[in-house]
Formats: sequence, C-alpha cells, structure tokens
Amino acid sequence: MSGDLNNGAQVSIVAPLTLIQRLKDLGSGMPSRIVLGALFLWGVVLVGPGIFKWLLLDATFSGDAAQCHQNGGACWAFIGTKLNLILFGAYPPESLWRPITFVALIAAVALWCLFRVRHHTVAIVLWVLAALIGYLLMSGGLFGLESVDRARWGGLPITLLISIAGLVCAFPLGVLLAMGCRSQMPLVSVPCRLYVDLIRSVPAITIVFMTFAIIPLILPDELIFDKLFRAGIGLSLFTAAYFSEALRGALQALSVGQRQASASLGFGYWGSHAYVILPQVIAHSLQPIANIAIAFVKNSSLLMIIGLFDLLGSARSSLYDENWQGFYKELYLFVGVIYFVICMYIQHYVAAIERERRARLYQ
Repeated sequence: MSGDLNNGAQVSIVAPLTLIQRLKDLGSGMPSRIVLGALFLWGVVLVGPGIFKWLLLDATFSGDAAQCHQNGGACWAFIGTKLNLILFGAYPPESLWRPITFVALIAAVALWCLFRVRHHTVAIVLWVLAALIGYLLMSGGLFGLESVDRARWGGLPITLLISIAGLVCAFPLGVLLAMGCRSQMPLVSVPCRLYVDLIRSVPAITIVFMTFAIIPLILPDELIFDKLFRAGIGLSLFTAAYFSEALRGALQALSVGQRQASASLGFGYWGSHAYVILPQVIAHSLQPIANIAIAFVKNSSLLMIIGLFDLLGSARSSLYDENWQGFYKELYLFVGVIYFVICMYIQHYVAAIERERRARLYQ
C-alpha cells in the first residue's frame, strides 16, 4: 500500500517547464495558443527594432545633455553622471566605500543563500548580521569611522536595509497574529482579528505617515525613535497583517491529525507549533510569503513622503539638475531594472527552497 502511495506521489511531481519548452508548447497546443504566439512575435517584430535603436544604436554613453538631445536615443551618460546620487543619495563622497561595502555584502549573502537553500537558520542569521553591519558602517562613530547623519543616507542601501530589517520583524509578528487569530480564547483571537482587519483596510502610505507624524505626539521625547526606525516599524506592522492572513489560511487547511500526532508525542502548545505545525504551514505558504516580501520591497518607495530617500527617491532627486532635464525614461528604466532584479531574486530563491523541499520529500 505504501509503495502505491509513493509511486502516486512520484508520478504527481512535475518538473518546471523551461522557456524553450514553453515556446515549443505554443506550436503543439490549441489554435488559440498558436494565434497568441503569432501575435506576440508580430509585436516583437513591430516594436523591437525601434526599442533596440533607442536603447543602443542611437544611445549616448558619454558626453553632456546637448549631445544626448542631438542623438535622440537613450541618454545613458545621464545615468553615469548621476550614478552615485541615484544609488547612494547624498552620502559623503569620501565615505562612499561604506554603502558600497554594504551592498556588496548583501550581494554575497544573497548568492550564498541561493546555493545553500537547505541552511535556513544560517541564512536568517546572515541576513540579520549583514543588515546590522551595514547599519553600523553607514552610521559610523565606531572603529574610528566618522559619523554620518541619517539625513544624508539614501538610495539602494536604504531600500535594502528597510526591506531586510522590516521583513525580519514582520514575519515573526505575522506568525504570532496568525496563531492568535486561531486561538480558542476570545481575549486573544478578537484583538488579533481586529488588528489584522484594521491594518488591511487602510493603505500602506497611511500607516507610514501615522508612524511618522502620530508617534511623536503620543510618546515622550526620550522614547521617540529616529524616522528611519519609525518608517521600518510602520511597514513591519502593515506587512505583518498580510503575513498573518497567508499563514492563517495554511493553518486552517492543516488536518487535525497533525495536532493530535504532536500531542501524542508529548508536545505542548508551543512545542507542537514550533516543531510540527508551523514548519508545514510555512512550507505550504512559500509563494504567498514571496509575494508579500516583493510587495514590501516595492512599498519601501513610500518612505519618500516622510523625507527618506530610498532608491526611487534618490533617483527622482537627480532630475532636479537643470543641466540634465528630460531624461526620466532612462532613469526609471534603470531603477526599474534594479527593482526587477531584487524581486526576481526573491521569487527564484523561494522556488529553489520549494525544489529542495520536494527533493528531500520524494528522493
């Protein structure tokens, strides 16, 4: 009987289709797929040459704004001239090695995690340590480093720091909220349910603005955090509600037998959740978790309304130079590529975790 079940489980596993396989399926499927494929190719042929000409053939890679206007193509010279401002904001030029080191450290941790997807605990520790080291590097004041005011922070390091710290704080809070919503005690479940419903009913920009403007009014001066911390807290509180809903659905779908099995092994409430229930719940919620993490990265652009220049905010500030006017297309394309790389990494990392989990279960 167990052999039949194992065979059935193995048959149900389908390897992800590659891009070439998907393109082949366009020609071997229904006529609608053939039509859609033909329309896509027609659109590429129609639009592709013009985009390629603007991006590369007529582009200006060095020079000034006059040369860019004269050539008529993309002005990558503008990106090169404003690169430090776009990526690192108003950080002191003589200390740019600090944010560059932080970004390089994040890239190294990201690559390590991608090729070591099985070491989840080590990965979390590395992300936290990387964010902490980056914060200390950019702040200065230690090991002989000159202090840098946070008002001069900006660009990609702000986006990475807020995203890592915010997600690390939001996910445990989301787990506790999901458990609280499923609690049998009304004193626990009702407040958790009200919190989740309230947070999900307001936009993220409202939460960020409230943490920036309202907290200083209700707390004494000695308890008021820096606006960078307040913004991170606001986004974390907002994202935790969405994590809670993603996990709560998986909690409800988990069979009662899992809880009974953990109880028969002698686990209490917290032990059964830590060793039996939550590992399964998180494993079945990886794709929703990835979607929420991607949304968090993109929501970091809201920090501009409270005077924090993240990647998008620093990029927009480069447009105020009167010597470089009208090159917003190149700017937003460049920034969009960076956001695309970050979001695709999150998606690819979660897919790698899922593949590794399937390999362990069905090997």
